[in-house]
Amino acid sequence: MKIRFFLAFVLFSLKAFSAVNSSPYDVVYNHLFYLQEENYNPERSAASFDTESENAVKAATKLKRILDGRGVFIEMETIPNGSNHFDSASGTYRYVLDASLPQVFVSRKSDGKWFYSKPTLEAIPDLFSKTYPFGSQWDSYFTAPFWRESLLGLKIYQWFELIILGLLAFISFWIFGRVFYPILKNLAKLNLGLRERGVEPLKKLARVLSLWITTKLISWVLPTLLLAPKVNSFFIKGLGVLSIFFGVFVAVQILEVLFVYLSKRAEETETTMDDQLVPVLRRIGQIAVWSAGLIMILNVLDVNVTALLAGISIGGLAIALAAQDTVRNFFGSVMIFLDRPFQIGDWIHFDNVDGIVEEVGVRATRIRTFANSITYVPNGMLANQIVDNMGLRTYRRFKTEIGVTYDTDPELIELFVDGIREIILMHPTSRKDYFEVHLNSFGPYSLNILLYAFFEAPSWTDELKGRHDVMQAILTLASEMGIRFAFPTQTIHMEEFPGKMSTTPSKLSGSDADIARKRAIERVKTQFEKRKTANLDKIKPLGGE
Repeated sequence: MKIRFFLAFVLFSLKAFSAVNSSPYDVVYNHLFYLQEENYNPERSAASFDTESENAVKAATKLKRILDGRGVFIEMETIPNGSNHFDSASGTYRYVLDASLPQVFVSRKSDGKWFYSKPTLEAIPDLFSKTYPFGSQWDSYFTAPFWRESLLGLKIYQWFELIILGLLAFISFWIFGRVFYPILKNLAKLNLGLRERGVEPLKKLARVLSLWITTKLISWVLPTLLLAPKVNSFFIKGLGVLSIFFGVFVAVQILEVLFVYLSKRAEETETTMDDQLVPVLRRIGQIAVWSAGLIMILNVLDVNVTALLAGISIGGLAIALAAQDTVRNFFGSVMIFLDRPFQIGDWIHFDNVDGIVEEVGVRATRIRTFANSITYVPNGMLANQIVDNMGLRTYRRFKTEIGVTYDTDPELIELFVDGIREIILMHPTSRKDYFEVHLNSFGPYSLNILLYAFFEAPSWTDELKGRHDVMQAILTLASEMGIRFAFPTQTIHMEEFPGKMSTTPSKLSGSDADIARKRAIERVKTQFEKRKTANLDKIKPLGGE
């Protein structure tokens, strides 16, 4: 009876031992099951490794700690339970335990048995040192029964370690914040020449950099607490998300400091388009950084990013077809920034739009019309328009016709025309090398004198001031010379009545007309000198109050 029982026990043990290596499921289950606290038997667990007994025990123990320290929780029901499992990705009979540890896998030998692979055995020492850079024996300092009591799923010594870790995290954040800000500030002043505007972005950069480094330190220390795999997995994924989140903030603040510097440089250039390009590039940079951060966060949360991007690309095709105008407007804005057909502050004219450019955005350009309304023009349409940039004019044209009455003496007209030419030559902002003043046409009720001149005026207001000066001077000249301006009238000629003066103006002789012209020119010259002196008084010297 005893012999029969012993033989049955041996057969059962041999069958159980052979089952350890019959599939990936059996290998992993045997390894993890016999390293649990209630079933602790490292020798039985070592059967999952094809090596010497002593080395197998060390490898099994260390691999279990690596999985726990990295928060890798193995879902046993997902592991294949067949002996012929084939990995199509590698083209071999093997199974990788977790995507975050591609070097840890089980493989099938030539005899059909499954074990942890030789590359896994070789990788275990390096993985262990990386997982526990500060050691893994902290629990040996808490051997008293009190520390081993459980509270809300964790032992008391683990709660104590978490509190100490939180205090250390707060202290490290405070120290790093005090250290980084002066260093960054001095580097920025030295290399970027930043002043007041760069202070606030540098403070934010120092804070988020301290948070990021503190989060990394906690991630390195956390495995040493030897928390339960599920708890550890929760903390590690949470810290991973926080680490990426703060890392994105670090990148955004670095971009902010960089764009403060670029804004400073853009203000030093003559073109105003650079001032508008910097905010657009800032938005694009922030969107790119946050998009990359979101993809990394999804990867930490074990979301299949490849499948997600493939789905987005398929849906993106439909969205792109529905959003052709948005895409066209974006590329229109790119072409505007590259070609620079106008700048901020330029007066442009196209189609039925006439106004001053205030902002060039990613989608549309904002134009302030002369009625003080705002017009938003899609960049895709604007890029295909023939734009007349009035702001690039060196001179602004003034063209008009001066109508004088038909009864004006021809000699008086010639002197009047010469006087207008002298007015143009005397004006401080008129173009002296090209202007035209001539008797031009016979109108239905007037003799028309063409005035064609240009003003050196950077703005519309300066152009209007120039016109005002010239027109007022012409009125002064006409008043002195007795020139009458024509307007639509009907004149009935009758004999002169006794005691009534003639309606026909008295004519000046040649010498009198010339004297009147010179007198008017002197008055105009005095007016121009006064206007010029008044404008100079309004200009404050640099650095003045």
